[in-house]
Amino acid sequence: MKRKGFHLGVRGRIESTGFMIRRRVARISPFKRRLCLAVLMGAAFWAILGLLRIADSRILSDWAVLRDALLDLGAAGPLIFLLVVAVLPLVAPLSILIITGATSFGPVHGMLLSYAGALLNASLTFFLVQGLGIEEKWGTEPNSARLKDAIRRRGFHLVLLLQGLSLIPFVAINSAAAASGIRWKDFMGATLLGVVPSIAINSFLGEAVVSRIFPPDIYFAFILLVLLAVITAAFVRHEIPFGRKGLQ
Repeated sequence: MKRKGFHLGVRGRIESTGFMIRRRVARISPFKRRLCLAVLMGAAFWAILGLLRIADSRILSDWAVLRDALLDLGAAGPLIFLLVVAVLPLVAPLSILIITGATSFGPVHGMLLSYAGALLNASLTFFLVQGLGIEEKWGTEPNSARLKDAIRRRGFHLVLLLQGLSLIPFVAINSAAAASGIRWKDFMGATLLGVVPSIAINSFLGEAVVSRIFPPDIYFAFILLVLLAVITAAFVRHEIPFGRKGLQ
């Protein structure tokens, strides 16, 4: 009984503190909020960059040195990147990972690794949506519902078009396809063909631009900052609560 009261008391204090913070933030003008966000992002960027340089400044000083270091890892380097591409697009843009692979491994090898990782991620997303039984719950927002209904009606051809144009986030297309009831065979057939143009363009064009403008440490600091911002925004948007289980 005492433990239950303790947890309720802690939860009440957390909710009260969160409410007070939201009230104070709401009083700040939009300009000041943007300025504070810009300062915070800038500080985070320099902090990440400093950590990367402390970790190993030599490897991240030049793209050629980085590629040699990855080659020295043997099969471990490509395998790690493959697993990252297979999982991370659930919360991060696929295009950023494709460019990262192309600049790190070279445009051809990076493209092949990104292609394999994208197919693994598409299957993972498809089976997660269907395995968790959220087909009916997914797509309650107007835009998501329209995408889901369109895929249900047109199936293979629409998935092929959407994957080829890459105007909609990769994870959204895969989730909508799984929730629409399309067969996995048709979904993967469309994905196998549809992702080729965008992966090829991002690999060759992205590598040509990034490798000539940004050194590896600057680029990876920016990528890590983007991933941190995306994950933080996802947590804030869903306002993940501190329930009893989280406090035990």
